[in-house]
Amino acid sequence: MNKKGFTLIELLVVVLIIGILAAMAMPQYFKAVERSRMTEADTLLGSIAQAQRRKFLQINKFVTNYRALDVSPKDSNGSTYYTKGNPATGANGNGFAVVLSGTTFQTGKATATRHAAGGALQYQYSLSRYYQGDNVTCTGTNPAGQELCADFCGIDTPTGSCCNNGTNSACAQPANN
Repeated sequence: MNKKGFTLIELLVVVLIIGILAAMAMPQYFKAVERSRMTEADTLLGSIAQAQRRKFLQINKFVTNYRALDVSPKDSNGSTYYTKGNPATGANGNGFAVVLSGTTFQTGKATATRHAAGGALQYQYSLSRYYQGDNVTCTGTNPAGQELCADFCGIDTPTGSCCNNGTNSACAQPANN
């Protein structure tokens, strides 16, 4: 009898162990990928807020059209821009729908909502930033999105659908400046 090589049982055990390890690692991988998308949206909201502040110095109000900003994304027009796919409709995209709204200190904000054309998302959430503030508000609309928002805000467990830079209760608009 040949004593070299592995038996079928030994190979199956190794494949089973690798499968179990992969199954444990995949959710963390998907969460890390979504977290990087969230960071990208956070950076985009920061750029928009700075551009809106510059625009406010020029015309004494915020704008709701990307064309009026000095950092308008390519092919953007109107108040909504999709980061992936068609910039006007979001077709064939898996990114964020970024909406400009409000023209005053109390109402001026940008909101990035996770968007996928033609499919449901595992993590459903949106990020909002008032132009005159520095905080980003994360609102999860499903349990996975709430968990991701809790991670984004640095809190251990999601106790609601909204958090704001490390707290769970500061989801209202900032005070008037």
